[in-house]
Amino acid sequence: MKTIKDWIPFFLKKVPQEITQTRWEHCLRVANHAEKLANIHKLENPKKAYLAGILHDITKQKKYDFHISLFETVGFPNWKEIPKEAYHAFTAPIFIQKEFGFSDEEVFSAMQCHTLGGKNLTLIQKILYASDFLGSEYAEKQDRFKEWKEKTEENLEFGVYLKASKTIANLMETESTIHPYTIETYNQTIPNLNFGKK
Repeated sequence: MKTIKDWIPFFLKKVPQEITQTRWEHCLRVANHAEKLANIHKLENPKKAYLAGILHDITKQKKYDFHISLFETVGFPNWKEIPKEAYHAFTAPIFIQKEFGFSDEEVFSAMQCHTLGGKNLTLIQKILYASDFLGSEYAEKQDRFKEWKEKTEENLEFGVYLKASKTIANLMETESTIHPYTIETYNQTIPNLNFGKK
């Protein structure tokens, strides 16, 4: 039976065949951030966080019909309530299991939460959610990137807050709807941060 470490070299070859080079570079950055955060914040198996980073966007650049077909094939509940931009977070685990025979509940749950967030996120879910932002081209180009990275390493809740707040701000600016999971993710981080309060 293959271990997580066995699967990593396999997917390092497979994932680049499904996405563009730019998207693949993003996945590598996310995976590296995720493994580092997993080690710092003591995830039991940091390689799971790395693998989740490698896999999280494997279906991001697939066409609309691809996602709908997968949802309907497995009878995925309430998929019509998911924003199109987040389809890939939910179809990626389905695709990976069907196409490659890999399945891991922790890895898949982190992948499903990396775009919208969710209620009462687990440690690995928080790690991938924060890493997805830190590994973005947008974050890396910002003057405060080093500070954001250091603060997330110090307090993972900050990284979750950072992605949720930036996502909400962007959606408001573009007059887009905000999914309840994202609002919930933001709200749940605030009590765990100080922001200069005594």
